[in-house]
Amino acid sequence: MSSSGYAWFKETSLETGQWIWGTLQGSFNEKQAISQILVDAAIGMIPLVGDVTAVRDLIAVSIGLIKDPKKRESTMEWVFLVVLLFALIPVIGGLIKGAGRLALQVGKGAEKNREILEQTIKFLNRFGEGNAVKWLAKLDVTQYQPQIIEKMSDFCQTLITAINQILSARIGRMLPDKWKNDLIAVRDGFVELKSLAARMIPQALKELDAKLRVLQGMVYQGEIHTVATASGRAVVKREAEAYLLERDIRVAAKQGTRFPSNHAEQRLEATLRRKYSKQGYPNMLAYTKQSPAFGDKLVFPDIASFSGKVTAKSADDMAGKTIFRAFGNKTELAIDPRGSNAAGGFWGYQDIPGNAKEWRDLSAVLDEWNGNGFLVVLHLPEDLAARMPGTNAWHGTIAEQFGNKIDTQYLEGGGEQVIIKLEGDFFKELNRIGDEVKASGQTAKVELNGVKAEFYPTGWKDVEGVHGYSKPDGIEPPYATTTRTLHDDELRSKKVDRAIINAVRIENQTAMETGQ
Repeated sequence: MSSSGYAWFKETSLETGQWIWGTLQGSFNEKQAISQILVDAAIGMIPLVGDVTAVRDLIAVSIGLIKDPKKRESTMEWVFLVVLLFALIPVIGGLIKGAGRLALQVGKGAEKNREILEQTIKFLNRFGEGNAVKWLAKLDVTQYQPQIIEKMSDFCQTLITAINQILSARIGRMLPDKWKNDLIAVRDGFVELKSLAARMIPQALKELDAKLRVLQGMVYQGEIHTVATASGRAVVKREAEAYLLERDIRVAAKQGTRFPSNHAEQRLEATLRRKYSKQGYPNMLAYTKQSPAFGDKLVFPDIASFSGKVTAKSADDMAGKTIFRAFGNKTELAIDPRGSNAAGGFWGYQDIPGNAKEWRDLSAVLDEWNGNGFLVVLHLPEDLAARMPGTNAWHGTIAEQFGNKIDTQYLEGGGEQVIIKLEGDFFKELNRIGDEVKASGQTAKVELNGVKAEFYPTGWKDVEGVHGYSKPDGIEPPYATTTRTLHDDELRSKKVDRAIINAVRIENQTAMETGQ
């Protein structure tokens, strides 16, 4: 290994070793022996030494799946893992990994998709002089399914073996029980990932292929640059090229959700009725439905919306309090034609959100439920019990929420909410005013039976498709992938890379054209 290669290996091993140790233990530690073994094992699988991020990202995403059972069943989580697994396939895998990371940004916006296509072609041109457009148009990632499943199996087995060796060695026998149990949990997690690969990888490849097909269906107009070479030599015309810039993953895997849903399964109905039934209070066992957080089980969703202790608050308890609710018209993701209503059963409690992120994250209001646009804030009077004696509520912490129609969204929760019983006429009047506000876009302030109500547009621009998407545990990729176009004077030699990759590109194109 060259001195520069050794320096890279040492630096990457140290950084990744520290990261893994932090993942297992929860903080960095000077003793690197255990994590070094795992890093060395993983690095040994990467065919190109220069792919620094592949080691960190593969381990990080894998441990993220290990720590969260719900993620292990998410196709989109596996899509990102599959893109990273392409790095384990020599030469051609690096091209597909780069193109795949860019393709994961594909959405509904045509202009944005055109930008992604241009970035992808420029990235491919950086590595060869063949027909990048033709290569991309013919690319079918599903044909690599057997190889990706095999690479995933090998990757998992490599780390399983490494951990077993650690546990049986002297250093493993000297570990405190807590650290030993952490290692065992990670090892067992890789065993489970290995068993899931055959089921989840085909689904993930289909999802990735669907995004690539959006790019394949677009017309690309090449951007040709004229580049001056050394004195006395002819100018060179070539398409624009770009480096792929990938942010490093640095956040340890999640240690468990903070605000899990309370038990709300229908099979526990007798127990739940004893706990959550109270005369004059909202009926939280009125209906059942399936919830992503509970798999295919039927649950009482009102109960499941809480995490932890739920308290019954009478009208006396609610007097003088402030509650709020977001509402709005139909949007691209909240597709109910009626939009969302100003009045309803669920209300935020006391602290009014100041921005879209605060509202989405703490209140755990999924995009598919509510497109926002407006807030209604109710200031309940001190004599609420005398004016509206039946205004009783259930109060507690908001539980995490997993998207159903949009299964890539996850919101942590943690804010406060009430499910409150509002009188019929009061309820109807709130909705009537709310509909007027939605139609006009104007602010309204009224007083209804002593309750001061404010209706106003939020003005938030980052409401939909932003919060709770594809950033599990703070992991930025795939959406942090960008490219940087090379300057004309950046004629770094590509002789070696091109000789190898051009051959693979031509071979791959020929195979696809002949149907081999």
